[in-house]
Amino acid sequence: MGAAYSIQVPASSTNLGAGYDALGLALGLYLKVQVQESSSGSPEIHMEGEGARELLSVRENLMWKVIARVFQGEGRPQPALRLEVQNQIPLARGLGSSAAAIVAALGTYEALVGKELSQEKFFGYALEFESHPDNLTAARFGGFTVSCVDEGGRVSFFRTRVADSLKVLLVVPDIQLPTSEARAVVPGQLKMNDVVFNLQRSSLTVAALMAGQFRFLRESLRDKVHQPYRAPLIPGLQEVLALKGGEIPGLLGLSLSGAGPSVAAFIQGDGADVFKQVRSIFNRNGVACRPLELKIDNRGRSIRQN
Repeated sequence: MGAAYSIQVPASSTNLGAGYDALGLALGLYLKVQVQESSSGSPEIHMEGEGARELLSVRENLMWKVIARVFQGEGRPQPALRLEVQNQIPLARGLGSSAAAIVAALGTYEALVGKELSQEKFFGYALEFESHPDNLTAARFGGFTVSCVDEGGRVSFFRTRVADSLKVLLVVPDIQLPTSEARAVVPGQLKMNDVVFNLQRSSLTVAALMAGQFRFLRESLRDKVHQPYRAPLIPGLQEVLALKGGEIPGLLGLSLSGAGPSVAAFIQGDGADVFKQVRSIFNRNGVACRPLELKIDNRGRSIRQN
């Protein structure tokens, strides 16, 4: 039996209002995987937590697919593995659960061979399974990230720490929204005024998070490119996003988390009043929800030998 390793990957919230497919933030909610060679000689997976029943099949599990791909791509024989997975990240809620699985799988390969993939190889494999780098970059490197992909498929990204005083209150509705469905409603053509609106605010969000000037988030998290089109898919979302920071103690600003349906409320201090307001809106629209008050994860993916 070979050495055992523990891999931890954070959840992520992306878009952050106006930064569609560009901005990402790693959050203190985790996919945790313990991996070692299987004593039975056959692949084994044991899952606990969010989506355990849905993710159990070895044949269909995303982690297994990525592991098989990277071993094949690197020309190495794939050992039979035993994975023990504890997942805290809700599925299909805009919290980067797929990206976390991909990053954990690539980390599994790196742990077993004792060598990190280059960034080019990391993104090359990862983008075969998820076409946008925003969640992947945040999950792998932590903190606040800005990502883009050039015409040749190469990823460039910037990453920085975020001040510890900022927290994110995730309000997770009891409905799933597949990313494919949420993407389908975003129009292929936009008005120039809306594009400029978003360019201004996404730039302001980058400046605010880099400099710790969180007072700007109230305005910078506004968006005209994707949230208005996704709002009809999430009962109550439009009213939630209209809540004003400054009128609710501790609230700095609000955005849809990724493709939704979760809402990310950026807060300082206690988020109880914020959740009470958001929950009342969702409840009036027939949607149950739960809160997850989280710190920013400035570390990203970690690997340690047990």
